[in-house]
Amino acid sequence: MKLRNTLHAIITESVSSVRLGGNWRSRLRLMTDFLLSHLLFALPPSMAGRERKILTRSGHTISYRLNRGDLQGIREVWCNEVYRPSFVISPGALLDFGANIGLTSLWMATQFHFTRILAVEPNPDNAALTAKNLAQNGIAAQVIEAAIGPKDGTAHFKTSAWSNLGQLADEGVPVRMVSAASLLREHGVDSVGLAKVDIEGGEQALFLGPSEWLDRVGALIVEFHPNLVDYPLLTKTVASHGFDYIPATEHCMDSFVRSAPAGGAAA
Repeated sequence: MKLRNTLHAIITESVSSVRLGGNWRSRLRLMTDFLLSHLLFALPPSMAGRERKILTRSGHTISYRLNRGDLQGIREVWCNEVYRPSFVISPGALLDFGANIGLTSLWMATQFHFTRILAVEPNPDNAALTAKNLAQNGIAAQVIEAAIGPKDGTAHFKTSAWSNLGQLADEGVPVRMVSAASLLREHGVDSVGLAKVDIEGGEQALFLGPSEWLDRVGALIVEFHPNLVDYPLLTKTVASHGFDYIPATEHCMDSFVRSAPAGGAAA
């Protein structure tokens, strides 16, 4: 069963590489790296983490590392488009909480118009790659190296071999924590068109904490982690702030959207 699933994944990733790549060099690079991601346990340590670069069919450049987390992000965000909203995004800023290497911010910026983009990521290596991915595609954005949370202060961040699985923990590397309210105030944002949240379990503290910032948000797309949080409680909590809840499906994340634009002027 495991072998069959792996073979199916390799075939699917190969097809996706051909569809996403803007030239044959990029298609072959991505196809090879997807294959290697299934074999990282057997590869020399010196190969893991090497930075790559591909050109997409839409003419955008994506930099990433030979890391299963980076490649999973490309597959989900750019190949499967799991963050494509099923609703109209109201005017305002884009908040990317848990930006990782900037794949969602970049993809969103190519699909929709936002007045501002704030990408928040606590891992310094990921944050640097986020800044690179946005800058090399001419996307104006602020990259904030911090963890998003219920209050301002310091938190501990536990890294993972998979670049997209790092999370806040009782022990780990000290990182800055910034609240959503402080982030909006510091960057002069009054209205948020969309907030994307993928913070590996940190969503429980975020959504159960001070919530006035949600009044400025028109919609959210959230990747919940049911094994780490009280999933039913959080969906009800977010929806209670004036959002219609759109449950996740096989092809997209949980979403919350207002039936009317959020209050406040444009960002």
